[in-house]
Order: sequence, then C-alpha cells, then structure tokens
Amino acid sequence: MDRLVKFREIFLAFRIDSIDTEIEDLLQTGLSSPELLQACQKCMEEIGKKFEEGAYFLPELVMAGEMFKKVSARLRPHISPGSEEVAGKIVLGTPKGDLHSLGKDIFGMLAEASGFVVHNLGVDVAPETFVEKLKETGAPILGMSALITTAFDPMQEVVRLLEEEGIRERTYVIIGGGVTTKDMVGRLKVDAQTWDAYEGLRIVQSFMDEKEETK
Repeated sequence: MDRLVKFREIFLAFRIDSIDTEIEDLLQTGLSSPELLQACQKCMEEIGKKFEEGAYFLPELVMAGEMFKKVSARLRPHISPGSEEVAGKIVLGTPKGDLHSLGKDIFGMLAEASGFVVHNLGVDVAPETFVEKLKETGAPILGMSALITTAFDPMQEVVRLLEEEGIRERTYVIIGGGVTTKDMVGRLKVDAQTWDAYEGLRIVQSFMDEKEETK
C-alpha cells in the first residue's frame, strides 16, 4: 500500500488541488473505496488529535473537512448502491462545539448506499436541533460523532432532551469518533459506540432487523 503513503501526505498537507487526481490514480490501480475511506478516516483522526492538542486551529479543521468532502464526492459513485427499499431513517450530526465531519460523513455515505434515508444536520449542531429533527422525521436512529471532548456535554444534553420530550425509548442513539470509548455508552446513556463507520452501519442494520422482528 505504498500509494496510500502519498495519499496520506497529500491529505495531511491540505493539498486540496491534488487530491482528486490522486484518488483517481488509486482507484485505477485497483484500490477499493473502503480502503480509501479508512485511509481518509485515519488522516482525519490525526488532524483532530492535533486540533485537540492545540497544534492545529479552526482553519485546519475546516480545511480538513473540505478535503474529506472532495474525497467522499469522488468515492460516492464507487460505493455500491443498496436496494431501493428504505432500510430506515437516521438523523446524523456533529454536536455543538465540534466542527469535524469525519466519521459522520463516512457513516452517512455508507448508510445511504445501504438504503437508509439520512438527515445529515452537519456540524456544530445544537441539542435542540437534533431533537426537533427526530420529531419531525420520526427517525428511530440518532447518530452523533465527536472528535473533540467538548462535544460530550452537548451529547448528554441531547439524551436529556430526548427523555424530556418522551422519545428516548423509541430512539436508538449511537455515538462515534476518535475521542469516544465503549464506557461512554453507560456514562452518556446512549445505546452503542464505535470508532468504525462500517461497524456503525452493521450496528444500525442489526437494530432495524430486531425492530422488524418485534413488530
């Protein structure tokens, strides 16, 4: 995977004008979309870590987000589309205080390709906005992703509001992102956690399967 070394160098140097050509070259050599997405995820995690350490600031985080948008736009046609049947609805976003779109957008793209309707609210999303969208769409799944620890308090507030509005029991809450851990499932009162977008997709698919079985 020597070519991924070059991809990583381009991404981490924020060479946005070079990323399209590099992705096309890698795809032509037979590299798969999942491999490229995983490489992109690792780059974004490294950038997020530097942001949290104070080595990077908001401009770098925003530029990383733009780099990822370019990668996902190039890879989207290569992700196998799922069935035309709707697999479920998901409300997705990065909580208030966090501007990254790493796992959120990778997960969202994979979920859409698998037949889910994804309502992606973007980044820096207020707790009330998550709850309003869940009520508006009737989506049974909420996904929140965090790359910096300041997002934890807003996550807790989202869960509190879900309980206050009486929709917590019908809402499956999954969190992800480099700073989240399994023990936060209990601490934040959510249902699942993962660092991997592919595992996240399997988790929500399993939830929907169980939901169907209990009808």
